[in-house]
Amino acid sequence: SLSVSILNFVLQTTMSAGACSDKAKAVAQLKGMLKEDENVPWGTDITLRRFLKARDYDLEAAYKMYTNCLKWRKDNDIDHILDKEPEKLATYNKLISSKNHGFDKHGRPIYYERVGTIHYPTVLEYLTVDDLIHIHIWQMEKNARLCLDSAEKLKKDVHQSVSIVDLAGLSMSHRHGLAFIQKCAKIDEQYYPETMGKLYIVNAPRLFPFFWGICKKWVHPNTQKKIQVLSTGYEKVLRENIPAHFLASEYGGKCTCGQFDSEGKKKPDSKQNQFCIPCLDLTEMKEQIKYKDDEYDSMSHKSLPVRAGTMEDVIVEGIDKSGSYFSWNFKTLAKNIEFSISCIPKSGVKLTEVKCQSRVEGEIDASKFQAEFKKGKEFKILEATKLDHHKGTFRVPFDCDLRFTFDNSYSWMTAKSIRYKLTATCLER
Repeated sequence: SLSVSILNFVLQTTMSAGACSDKAKAVAQLKGMLKEDENVPWGTDITLRRFLKARDYDLEAAYKMYTNCLKWRKDNDIDHILDKEPEKLATYNKLISSKNHGFDKHGRPIYYERVGTIHYPTVLEYLTVDDLIHIHIWQMEKNARLCLDSAEKLKKDVHQSVSIVDLAGLSMSHRHGLAFIQKCAKIDEQYYPETMGKLYIVNAPRLFPFFWGICKKWVHPNTQKKIQVLSTGYEKVLRENIPAHFLASEYGGKCTCGQFDSEGKKKPDSKQNQFCIPCLDLTEMKEQIKYKDDEYDSMSHKSLPVRAGTMEDVIVEGIDKSGSYFSWNFKTLAKNIEFSISCIPKSGVKLTEVKCQSRVEGEIDASKFQAEFKKGKEFKILEATKLDHHKGTFRVPFDCDLRFTFDNSYSWMTAKSIRYKLTATCLER
């Protein structure tokens, strides 16, 4: 009846107003907890509300999360990261097809990425994981800036962005990017809570459940709810949520920006020139990889100075609870160094019989360490040996990290320079 409808409306309005009042009160309480040096322009009421929501309005948890983020931003000068483009951005754009393009019907900026076309073995020859992480943070700050611009234009709160991820072309080579994806997920969870409004996944192949089974463990359940995997006919869903003039033509929109160059001139007619999000040809990049004849010194290798009389440890974290595949190689630029590898099982790991057999030259057979695995304590899989280079692999079917030790403590006069590449990815199934 009309009276019942009016009563329900009044009750819902009252409850909504009460909830808003409670949230405003929580923001005020959180602001009251901040010390003088923790009151910064970046920490707007909207920002504080994001951290409160991420911690279910638990004041103590939100305060800890927020102040940890402030420290991270200060330590890494995040407030000024947009002052200049990342040094490796031009190289990144030759390897990874991505673009900010338009806004959805709520005014949220849209970011597209053709993840399926990424060839991580090539990417990681040109860029280190640290390079990729820096560009990812730069992109997150760019999205935040676009949100502010949209909010100012629309005169309303806009603090979330939308992503469209195209998985056409996904293959097992993408497992080489899992370490990078894991770090991104951790950064987004800790320092950019509640900034993802929606993630649309399109063209997901049969291999997608395998990768999602690994990656979803790194994604907060509340964030998982914002991810929508679209099957065939995804264009209809995208058009319902994104204005046609903002939606890229190759995803069902009417935008034609891909047909014109940066100076506004029409490009020659071709299928690729109809696309708003660039399609990349990696042939030249693959052919021009520097040092491709020296597996011990590629562009993805890192440098590690080890002073005389000292030692350096590098820990590589495992990728998945069900196991990881580790690989490494290093060389010294002069003389040798004492090198060893230790396995660090994660606490609470359920051990199963290790049946990993050596498959490639230099692989350390995990099945030889059954007794050590059962003890659950750190143990050596490669005893300390003086070497000037080494390469190998180690595949293990449960959750663990590896510690690589470069020990120069025996040399009191000579410092050593190391070039190394240490990686971890998932086990093939």
